[in-house]
Amino acid sequence: MDAHLPLSSLITLFFFFFFFTILPPSYSSDSESFARCGIPFDCGDIKNISFPFWGGNGIRPAYCGHQGFELECHNNIYPIIRFKELDFRLLNINRSHHIMTIARLDLLNNIGKCPQKFLNTTLDFTIVDYVPTTVQNLTLFYHCPPRVKIPAQNSFKCKLGVGGKDNYNAYYFVDKSSIKPPGLIEKCNTSIKVPILRTAPINVSEGGVPTLQKVLNQGFDVEYLHALSIICNGCEASGGKCGSNFPFTQAFVCFCRDGVQPQACRIRGTYSCSFTFSLSLIRL
Repeated sequence: MDAHLPLSSLITLFFFFFFFTILPPSYSSDSESFARCGIPFDCGDIKNISFPFWGGNGIRPAYCGHQGFELECHNNIYPIIRFKELDFRLLNINRSHHIMTIARLDLLNNIGKCPQKFLNTTLDFTIVDYVPTTVQNLTLFYHCPPRVKIPAQNSFKCKLGVGGKDNYNAYYFVDKSSIKPPGLIEKCNTSIKVPILRTAPINVSEGGVPTLQKVLNQGFDVEYLHALSIICNGCEASGGKCGSNFPFTQAFVCFCRDGVQPQACRIRGTYSCSFTFSLSLIRL
């Protein structure tokens, strides 16, 4: 038997298909991830920090960055990043070359005090690496006997522990220095390696504590996530905000106004349609 579908039902069907299959999705409001990852991290003189960095007491959630790049704003003065067991002050970021300059916090303006832990400088080489053209190694020797003959410009003293009264003999040499006495590491109780800039004035004639402290305060350069930074540039060029699939994986994602994409936002097309609607017979 043939029957006509009631006009009211056909109108209902029309509006259902029009609004749910014809009209484009709404772009009127940003997603929470898109909005929050668009907020940069500012701390002291270091401004406008974005991917792969995150932190700042929730200013930039973990999904706005990459694992290993959490920042803490120390007393609202300068940012700190942690690698392995050591904290580093973030001195500068060169986004165009994906290089940051960092300095060991335990040696910053503190050379007159022996470190609480005598640790070599170690990084997470899965996410950062030294810039070999700008970095060289400096070795600090601690608890050395006074009879060791060391040039005065390579000598300094440090106090051990809180309120320490005893001054311990200590020395420093660039690893490839020609004036470093042989067997020094065996004569001193301990030593640590610290990267410094090749341009650092470590071999100036006056030497001593002021020179050493200046060199350590200048820090050293490391390159970070070069490949992901290039992908991030593409995401930002498409209007997105860079992030990661935290907490599930550390895979890169691009947060867009209309959702999440693996690398870049989709180009918004123009929506036009010609819709022909006719009342037709429905066979039951």
